[in-house]
Amino acid sequence: MRRIRAIAVKEFREIIRNRLFLVLAFVVPFIMFTVFGYGISLDIENMPFSIIDYDRTELSRDLGERFTGRYFVLDRTVTNEREAVTLLRKGLLRAVLIIPPDFSRNLRRGATALLSLLIDGGYPYTAITVKGYADAIIGKANNDLIREQFIQKGISPPPAPVDIRIRYLFNESLRSSFALVPGLIAIVLLVNPAVLTAIAIAREKEFGTIYNIYSTPVRKIEFILGKIIPYLLISTVNFFIIVMTVRILFHIPMKGSILTLLPAALIYLLINVSFGLLISSVTRTVVSAQIITLIITVIPAFLYSGLLIPVANLGREGKIMAHLYPTMYFMDFIHGVYLKNLSLLDMTLPLMILGGYAVLVFFAATLTFRKREG
Repeated sequence: MRRIRAIAVKEFREIIRNRLFLVLAFVVPFIMFTVFGYGISLDIENMPFSIIDYDRTELSRDLGERFTGRYFVLDRTVTNEREAVTLLRKGLLRAVLIIPPDFSRNLRRGATALLSLLIDGGYPYTAITVKGYADAIIGKANNDLIREQFIQKGISPPPAPVDIRIRYLFNESLRSSFALVPGLIAIVLLVNPAVLTAIAIAREKEFGTIYNIYSTPVRKIEFILGKIIPYLLISTVNFFIIVMTVRILFHIPMKGSILTLLPAALIYLLINVSFGLLISSVTRTVVSAQIITLIITVIPAFLYSGLLIPVANLGREGKIMAHLYPTMYFMDFIHGVYLKNLSLLDMTLPLMILGGYAVLVFFAATLTFRKREG
């Protein structure tokens, strides 16, 4: 224990003396989380929208008002289709509704009134969502018009043949930030601890101080433990800072308890600092260690963690990749605690998998480190 403590104290002193390293340890994670938190969103709202109303009647104005609200914003006035296409091409509008001059006349005589909706298809996901919004708005308008026609004739409107009552669970407001922002905890706590520890042994090799370790009776596991402890403590502090940031800065509540999330977070951090040491053990320079760490962590973290795309929606190969990375299991923990108020007992399996992963990566880092030159 004296040897482990001595190496840990030495590492702490090097971290404290290096101001740049302190910035990397505490400031960068907060900046990463804040930038991603404000910049990443799957909510398609407040889209710039316009209407070309050739009919100019009360019915056409009522239809136009139905499109304004949470999802569409009447950004500017458009007088013709050529101008609409130009604005769509420049990205100044996302959709334009065209109401023909015979719109209200066709409605009054019982004929089908045709509308046109021009959508910017440059963003396919957004375009499909816009179409879904428009279908829902027009569907509600059709139902209201049919009811009015029955009432005008003095007949009670018939009940709908099929009715569905939808209840959203766990994220009642359907805000993507309620799932994405807490999910970023897993991303930041993967990238930052791994990058920090990746330079630990690589820095010793590059500066030549590793020879001091070669000439001492310190065993490999003692050296690895002494290296891990400072970064594990730093990452734990960052975990609490980020959790408070989610609550205070983004106003996202945690439905469960942080005590449920903490065991998984500590194991997850142990995995990541061990992973960084594993990379630094097989590299010789700080730059190469950082580049390899970023490539191996950042890309899989976004693609296979379940942050942006549910793992269930991935193909067979994608699902296999997702299950090979610990981030997916910790992401399940985060969603379970933040959105579903699950207990530790409910998430025993992902916790056990994370524990097995931590043991595997730690011993891989220990075995890979060679206490000799070369």
